[in-house]
Amino acid sequence: MSNSNEYFSKQRDLLLQEISENLTQVVQNLDTLNRSMNESLQIGKEFDDVGRLWAVFYDGVNELRNRQDAEESNKAESNRG
Repeated sequence: MSNSNEYFSKQRDLLLQEISENLTQVVQNLDTLNRSMNESLQIGKEFDDVGRLWAVFYDGVNELRNRQDAEESNKAESNRG
């Protein structure tokens, strides 16, 4: 009976050691993932200003187009009347 208990204890210790090593690896991988996600968020935030600048540009271009279309419509109505 003592031999089987000793064998069980050794196997249990080996399994616990393996589990501990695997959990340590999981924690390290989660930490790496967390850092990568934070870096991605930082990069995304850096593009916010550029995105806003382009939005202002396109809004200005659309406003200019709308004004030109309105002027052309007004000219066409004046020529008809």
